Amino acid sequence: MELSDEPPQAESDDSLPKDLHRTSKAPRRIERLLTGIPAAPGIVIGTAVIVARESVLEKPAPVANELRTAEAERYRRALAACDKELSSIIDAAPPDTPAIAQILDAQLLILNDHSVKQAICAGIEEGLTAEAAVIQAYNAQEAALQMAKDEILRERAVDLENVKQRLLSFLRHKKLSHDLPSNSILISISLTPSQIMLFHEAGMLGFVTELSGIASHTSIMARSLHLPSVIGVKNMFKSIRTGDPIIVDGYAGVVIVHPRPETLAKYQRRILNLETKRKKLSKFAKLPSETSDQRRVSLYANADSLEEIDDALARRADGIGLVRTESLIFRLGRIPSVSEQRKWYIKLAERAYPLPITIRAFDIGGDKSLSYHQQEPNPALGLRGLRFLLNRRKLFRDQIKAVLRASRHRNVRFMLPMVTNVGEFRRALDMIAKCKQTLARTESPFDEAMPVGAMIETPAAALMAGELAHFADFFSIGTNDLTQYTLAADRANALVTEIFDSFNPAVLRLIQNIVQAGSAAGIPVGVCGEFAAHAASTTLLVGLGVNDFSVTPPMLLEVKRRIRKTIFSHAAGIAEEVLHFVDGRDVRKRVKAVRTKKDRLDTANGSNKAERVTGSADARVPALPQGAELRALSDQS
Repeated sequence: MELSDEPPQAESDDSLPKDLHRTSKAPRRIERLLTGIPAAPGIVIGTAVIVARESVLEKPAPVANELRTAEAERYRRALAACDKELSSIIDAAPPDTPAIAQILDAQLLILNDHSVKQAICAGIEEGLTAEAAVIQAYNAQEAALQMAKDEILRERAVDLENVKQRLLSFLRHKKLSHDLPSNSILISISLTPSQIMLFHEAGMLGFVTELSGIASHTSIMARSLHLPSVIGVKNMFKSIRTGDPIIVDGYAGVVIVHPRPETLAKYQRRILNLETKRKKLSKFAKLPSETSDQRRVSLYANADSLEEIDDALARRADGIGLVRTESLIFRLGRIPSVSEQRKWYIKLAERAYPLPITIRAFDIGGDKSLSYHQQEPNPALGLRGLRFLLNRRKLFRDQIKAVLRASRHRNVRFMLPMVTNVGEFRRALDMIAKCKQTLARTESPFDEAMPVGAMIETPAAALMAGELAHFADFFSIGTNDLTQYTLAADRANALVTEIFDSFNPAVLRLIQNIVQAGSAAGIPVGVCGEFAAHAASTTLLVGLGVNDFSVTPPMLLEVKRRIRKTIFSHAAGIAEEVLHFVDGRDVRKRVKAVRTKKDRLDTANGSNKAERVTGSADARVPALPQGAELRALSDQS
């Protein structure tokens, strides 16, 4: 990739719009508002800089026999140079952002994948140029992943594309320039994680891409580096040129090109108000997480590393509500041994001690990442979550033993993913009991009473929550999958984005059923899905009786602020009211009206003069469908 004054040229695979380069007809000085998906929160005002993409050769001439050895050597040199650059970027990654090093490590693994390298060398031996062989090998891998029904696998196809583009740059001896003008906001079809790192070091304020994927490594890195960004902005090259003044609103998923003076002034005020708000939020760290009428609502953090646990503790979290253990698999590129797992879990538990930490069992399966698992026609409805673990009993037993060994300080909770029925949960409990007996014979210390909970992500589990509550020590609601399965709408499918809505009364009624079942059985019920961090969900979840929230560390104080402003008795009334609605849009309107009234009262009392800016990048995905970003913008104004 290189900096460009023109939009990228369309590639030969027709993956880009054919009219991408026809920008001359667009008005140049009229304010234009483009909408996409918020990838990382924040607001920046700057100048657009278009990053051009490597073009793809359509039909390269075959390489003569006598030149194929030299062509193979050219590929090996490009591979070594690419490896060296990625390794140096990993070494330079900020120590407080472990997710970045993990992502770049994953790309390094892709670059050096034995099967891909073999395919490239085979292509060169058959007469392809090094570039054509790279394109052919990576495109074949991408095509397989893009057909997957699992969202994470589809996102990994983007990683393959990123590595391919990087190799092509080295093969063509094109060194990516990372020098940027001041106040630059990058505009690109997509950006690789390594490019984000390098452009960040060069002073990039934020970025906008045409390709989407909130779970992609690009989005994760944007959030880790606090780079406001919007993704999935279709046909944006018709409206944006290098040098155009633009505003990127990473809260609402909005990009404004050539903003009018009044729009510019409005966003400048919002940036100042955001800074004021951040400073005010610091006072909430030492305050308890409770409603204004003293109902306790525990506030936990999602954390997958020691650094994230430290961040959560600094913000006075009540504990760690979710550790995604599959992140260890993705980081290592393989299944970790019992010893590796035990050491990692012990470090996490000791860092969180004496606060509780919830370790979730591997949430893998179907076609998600394990090469030895058979392909399935519909992995989302196949062997995944707890059913996968019960099918891979040795894998599950090893993890159970490792988690039990980490529970010796009695602050560990174990959570089972995607529970569907009572029978499979009881089978898992039997396996845990047998693992305890094995460890007891070896006199290994562990918590005999370690709590075991169920992650409720399917309508079946939600409807059977009363029966599950007799066996589980706690419930945690995964709102993304619960919404997806309840509404039969894949959140990664743009064609049904309008349908995917966690505010839909059908989803809220299932949440109510789960909470009531937990309350009747005397077990806590929490929400650890993206819905937990959504600005408009706090009133509803508190009103429904949810006992705890688990959100990303940066959202802890904001969610605590909302909880402390909530009156439980009023929230319960609102929740009861919206349960009888028939449309998620009506629920939003009702909640918005309540929030607007609260803000007016706060302003009148002089307790909250800062302009209200809500939401997070993670939370916006399920709850703000395409076409709703303007509503989000008006919500925050």
